[in-house]
Amino acid sequence: MGGLAHYIEREGVPTAGISLIREHTEQIKPPRALWVPFPLGRPFGVPNNPEFQIGVLRSVLRLLRRSTGPVLEDYPHDAPGQVTGEDEAWSCLLPLPPIPEGGTKADQLREALLLEIALLRPWFEEGLRRKGRTAFGLSSLGPESMDQVAAFLAGFAGGDDPAPLEGASDPMPAALRFIADDAKAFYLEAAVAQPATSAPTPDELNRWLYRETRLGEVLYDIRDRLAASEDQGKRFVPIIPAAYRTRLPQQA
Repeated sequence: MGGLAHYIEREGVPTAGISLIREHTEQIKPPRALWVPFPLGRPFGVPNNPEFQIGVLRSVLRLLRRSTGPVLEDYPHDAPGQVTGEDEAWSCLLPLPPIPEGGTKADQLREALLLEIALLRPWFEEGLRRKGRTAFGLSSLGPESMDQVAAFLAGFAGGDDPAPLEGASDPMPAALRFIADDAKAFYLEAAVAQPATSAPTPDELNRWLYRETRLGEVLYDIRDRLAASEDQGKRFVPIIPAAYRTRLPQQA
């Protein structure tokens, strides 16, 4: 939409939009954009809160007062109920597997991921049994390929250039993004299937995924490797959401 805004403006129609991935907006440079610190798919924050959503919309519309651009402003408020502190009401009981000793970094990450996936797989399968559907599949692979997905992601995070996965239909770097998205879906669906006194919020799930799992560490390693690439097409592949762009010290 940021790119489309340039063409609309050329026809004399002013535009303003919402950005969920700040890095992309910085590159596209639309005429006017408001970056919001909300999860993907929720550009106006949490549902069923019209007062807050109207506030976001008004902030976007105020950008139309700016006659020249590009303009990129940050929305200064988190959505109500969005977890920002260290204490959380929900937690996943999955223990974090240790990093195995010996071998290359890619080998160590792969073994740690496989251990983590083995712990999550029963819950993923239980969630699939209950719902009869899964978000896993953007890469054109199936959940049965999760071990191969783990090896691919760990290899890339460890500095290797793993061969494309058989069955994945997209070229790099799009294939990397979709494979990573499928791994996230596997983890999040497994976490939701576990028994809990209260259902986790999207923010609690994302915080667990990016801050408390080996997959999260691998995704940060992938993000950092892509960011250091000279290939512009790789540098801005959305692996880590903007709300979690800062890597915690224990993940470094």
